[in-house]
Amino acid sequence: MDRWKQALAAVKLQSIADSMRRPEYGEDGLDPGLHPNDVGAIDDLHQATATGDRTSDDGNDHDEEKANASTLRDVQDQEAADIIRTFGLHSKHVDGLSTGATTPDGGSTTAATTPDGLGGEPASAPVNAGLLSTLLRLSQLEKTSKNLIHKEVFLNKEYLDEDAARDRRTKWYEDPNMKKSTSSIPKLSFTPAAAEQRRLKRQRKRAKKLTVHVASILARQRYIMQLCRAFMAYGAPTHRLEQYMVMTAAILDVSAQFLYMPGCMVMSFDDRETHTAQVKLVRAVQGMDLGRLTEVHNIYKSVIHDKMGADEAAEELDKIMKRSPRYNKTFIILLYGLSSACIGPWAFGARPIDLPIIFFLGAFVGFMQHVVAPHSILFANVFEVAMAIITSFIARGIGSIHATGPFADLTGRKYVFCFSAIAQSSICMILPGFSVLCSSLELQSHQIIAGSVRLVYTILYSLFLGYGVTIGTTAYGLIDKGATGEGSCFGEPQEPYGNKYVQHFPFVAVYCILAGLVNQARFRQTPIMAVFGLIGYLPNYFLSDRLGSSTGLANTVGAFALGTAGNLYSRLWHGHAASAIIPGIFTIVSSGLAASGAIISGLQYSKQIQDGTINDATVVNSNNSLTGLGYGMIEVAIGVSVGLFISAVVVYPYGKQRSGLFSF
Repeated sequence: MDRWKQALAAVKLQSIADSMRRPEYGEDGLDPGLHPNDVGAIDDLHQATATGDRTSDDGNDHDEEKANASTLRDVQDQEAADIIRTFGLHSKHVDGLSTGATTPDGGSTTAATTPDGLGGEPASAPVNAGLLSTLLRLSQLEKTSKNLIHKEVFLNKEYLDEDAARDRRTKWYEDPNMKKSTSSIPKLSFTPAAAEQRRLKRQRKRAKKLTVHVASILARQRYIMQLCRAFMAYGAPTHRLEQYMVMTAAILDVSAQFLYMPGCMVMSFDDRETHTAQVKLVRAVQGMDLGRLTEVHNIYKSVIHDKMGADEAAEELDKIMKRSPRYNKTFIILLYGLSSACIGPWAFGARPIDLPIIFFLGAFVGFMQHVVAPHSILFANVFEVAMAIITSFIARGIGSIHATGPFADLTGRKYVFCFSAIAQSSICMILPGFSVLCSSLELQSHQIIAGSVRLVYTILYSLFLGYGVTIGTTAYGLIDKGATGEGSCFGEPQEPYGNKYVQHFPFVAVYCILAGLVNQARFRQTPIMAVFGLIGYLPNYFLSDRLGSSTGLANTVGAFALGTAGNLYSRLWHGHAASAIIPGIFTIVSSGLAASGAIISGLQYSKQIQDGTINDATVVNSNNSLTGLGYGMIEVAIGVSVGLFISAVVVYPYGKQRSGLFSF
């Protein structure tokens, strides 16, 4: 009976989710209601879908990989044949050919470089020829072949006429000697027909090469589209994304141009011979998956260094993108709570008694983001404001509990819990630290379009959070006249820990590990993340302690130390700097916001409303409180971006000429 109740409840929940008209795409709830796959180019995804439909589920892994590879080549061959047939050409030239195997002369079709000629003959088409020019060549060969066939038929008809004439009785006016001399010539010595046969054979051979070339062009273009989609979905450095695409196209001999904007990449595959271009718009939900980002980067490097062809690389990308997330949502929600609890002591001065409250509020934010928001487009639009209002309202209510009895006598505190630490730590996991960093890096790289668009979005996102915190604290102040108005924790925050270094450094290391796991990093990647997080946080901490609320220099020095360590890790040990330093960047962003006090800058305005002392100065403070978080995010991002760029110049003064610098 219980199983029937559970099944009925599951059906009702699914019907409610369907009524909200929000399909779940496996991402967080902060993506737009219209999925990018509905409006962008999805040729590479169609190919992956067709491959999955043709592959059976039985058999061992090795046989399944071989079947997937064979199916992918069949799909590419079929599309090449369809394109040729669409242009009114014959599809018999692709019978028995496979783009991933070999050409009729044994040459690979999807290697990083294609020879100028196959089988010792001049190439039928240039290596970087476009689809249209290749199809025009094939059309011309078809016309020539038809003319040769007609000519061959005409010559064979002459042979038949001679045979028929030989069987006739010789007339009295015909010269018998001339008849013998003509009939004595053997057929094989009739050179025009034999020459035309050889020429026709060469034409058909070239047509086959052109047909294989069409499939090769499609395979290389699809790999570029798929690589771009993976980079955008898994958190690659956006300010260098165009550079990665240009280098990939150059090594694959594809003439292409790229323009990146947040959430999409405009690709133009050029045909220089016909002066035409094929434009593709690749869109993807901006996400972060540090584990799969490392795998995609390995594939990218293998293709760049001629160790893997486009077909094989596309198959590997298919496997990576079809794979389910490494950690399920229950584990991610737990990590949200633990990360929020770990960030409280070193960033906002939270005490041990505050950590359980922060854990539950952080887990609640993770639940709403990963479970509720993906099912409702309406809630996703107000997610940031709603979470800021709810958490700040609850935090001020809990922080207003007065300390009484032995607890007050023992600690000397007025309130049991610290409102500011609870309110700020609860929403730290949804701060747009990565987005504001990318926008600042893009602007500093002179990518004006992408940087400006992302910066405006980040500022508005931060304003939403600041607005929500102000509304939540003000709303509780109207309900409870005795609500707390303290903007920091009472007393010395390191007292419960015994030492300020114990309060900061161990929690920073644990936070970096948890932040990496939240972003789908592998467990074996987390130790180096913790080390880099401490390297970036140490100079930031000591300079912030010396300079006070002026966080610009501290953020720059911390980011420089972090970027230098990451780039040395990449250059000397061939590690993946981009995925290793991201948790460390989060620590710098959080500590910078904590030092500036931007998150709870609206508390003073809330206290004035509560006391009934509203005036013109209060309105000014209100405006400052709403914009404080946005300006604080920009200030932190500028300092971090400057430090990262300086570190890249120090470690790579001449850059990386072949594959590009894969770091922030």
